[in-house]
Amino acid sequence: MKKLLLSAMLVGLAVGAYAQGQINLSNASNSGTGPTATTGGLFWLDSGSGPALLNTDFNVNFYGGSDANNLVLLKSLVNSGGGAALGAGTFLDLAGTPVSIPGAPTSGFFRIDAWLNATTFDTASIRSSSPVFSNPLGNPAATPPGLPTDFANMPAVVLVIPEPSTFALAGLGAAALLIFRRRK
Repeated sequence: MKKLLLSAMLVGLAVGAYAQGQINLSNASNSGTGPTATTGGLFWLDSGSGPALLNTDFNVNFYGGSDANNLVLLKSLVNSGGGAALGAGTFLDLAGTPVSIPGAPTSGFFRIDAWLNATTFDTASIRSSSPVFSNPLGNPAATPPGLPTDFANMPAVVLVIPEPSTFALAGLGAAALLIFRRRK
């Protein structure tokens, strides 16, 4: 009887370890109608005269996890194919390989960082992050197997170009710090 119980527990652990949902790193099926969309969102660029769909390649970091408090970097895409591959406001992982979310068989939590004109998100002046959102996953180990999903529940992400006055104010602050430092 002990062997039977032990075998059943090991099979359960093996199935639980394999139960990982998958997602395609794409928002190809999204058709959000505006920069305030809470689902089906697209990427927008606001240059001061109002948001317009982002129609150029951009950089993206994907964070995901089984709950909203344990997001880890899943993948970084440089020149994501946004605008060029699927149309304005979209992105696509050109590798086409779905990403597994450990411990999340049916739905996962995600955050997306997007930026332009820099090598990293932290150094970019044109950047934005989505809020954390939940999205269903496809599980190929389920019965019946589920195909990997896209980011259908993604909110719209608006990248804002900072005004030149922001840079001027930062420059004045830096100059004032240098002047006060020199006096001491």
